[in-house]
Amino acid sequence: MDPNIIWAIALITIGAALIFLELFIPSGGLIGIASVGCFIGATYLGYQAGETAGMATLCSSVVVIGVMIYLALKVWPYTPMGKNAIPTDEDPASAITKPLEHLVGLRGVSTSSLMPNGRIELDGKTYDAVSPGTIIEEGAAIEVLSIESNRILVTQVDGITPGKEANTKTNEAAIKYSTFEDDLEQSLGD
Repeated sequence: MDPNIIWAIALITIGAALIFLELFIPSGGLIGIASVGCFIGATYLGYQAGETAGMATLCSSVVVIGVMIYLALKVWPYTPMGKNAIPTDEDPASAITKPLEHLVGLRGVSTSSLMPNGRIELDGKTYDAVSPGTIIEEGAAIEVLSIESNRILVTQVDGITPGKEANTKTNEAAIKYSTFEDDLEQSLGD
């Protein structure tokens, strides 16, 4: 047997092993490039042994590359690296909201004014929260409406939280509404 054929078979085997190895060792594609080099070298050596041997080497390389990539892609998702690289079916937003879902329906107190962002206290823990567009004064009793992404949506409720004085006014009564015309008349009248 021609030594070029033996070397071509060895390079095809090494190239196949490198394709498989590329999936387990993060190399930035260097192992994959070495694998391609092995297949090109094997094809070159095959053609050095003769045209028929070269064609056989080329066809073998293509088949081996296809089979190794197919097998590697079937195995890779079950490896530790594959599990970390492939996204899960879980929604990223739900991964954030799950730990906070137990807060929905709880009542607490605002530790700062929510305009609409601010801080609240629930069961002795402080959280960042958002009101639904209304101003909630500091010390007001609040209730958690929902969790959206990483935002806790709260609303003001009537009632006094133990240990805190609650604002008993509704948000609408506490806000003075004015129009541009009213402000203009006041400034012209002065």
